[in-house]
Amino acid sequence: MQTISPKMRVLLFFYSTKNLAGSVLALLGLALFFAGVIDDWWFPIVLGLYAIGWLAAPADRELAIQVRNEATQANLTQSVDDLLNQTKNKLPHEAVEHLQQIRTTVTQLAPKLFDGGMAMDYAISLVNAVTRDLPETVRNYLQLPTAFANLHAVDKGKTCRQLLIEQLALLDTQLSKIAENVFKDDADALVVNGKFLQEKFHSLSFVA
Repeated sequence: MQTISPKMRVLLFFYSTKNLAGSVLALLGLALFFAGVIDDWWFPIVLGLYAIGWLAAPADRELAIQVRNEATQANLTQSVDDLLNQTKNKLPHEAVEHLQQIRTTVTQLAPKLFDGGMAMDYAISLVNAVTRDLPETVRNYLQLPTAFANLHAVDKGKTCRQLLIEQLALLDTQLSKIAENVFKDDADALVVNGKFLQEKFHSLSFVA
């Protein structure tokens, strides 16, 4: 599956509500400049008007929809399953353990992605890790002869086998951090909701 291309990101930004709102205010600032209403500091004023429009406009959902649609088509859990089934007999035991842990994390996170309960930066990181970074890391290792990967030091005294395990450990750690942050947000929301309910349904006593 293809991740969101730079061209698509540019187009989504260009047509976003935030960019359009900022551009309208910036054009208003330019109109005031050409009309002679403002002169000194016109450029910072125009930038400031753009920033005001950007901050005031509601966030767009186009990028979120694009990411979630692509993730749905890819079926993130199935992607990791397929990678495990196809490579587990060719990878070091430690590498397989990291893949299995990654699968567990992805299985926990996937429903949050599909129902919209995940921040956009986490969603992009998750999709890119599963559909791009993880398979590329494994594929680069499997292209090497086993003896070479196990015996020859290629980077700071480390073999390709060691580098593979380090890279998978890094991906495992990063996805675990995403999961921790996502579930912390859920826990915080639960606490806030509990306080709201307590305030809403708290019985008042009029007896001193």
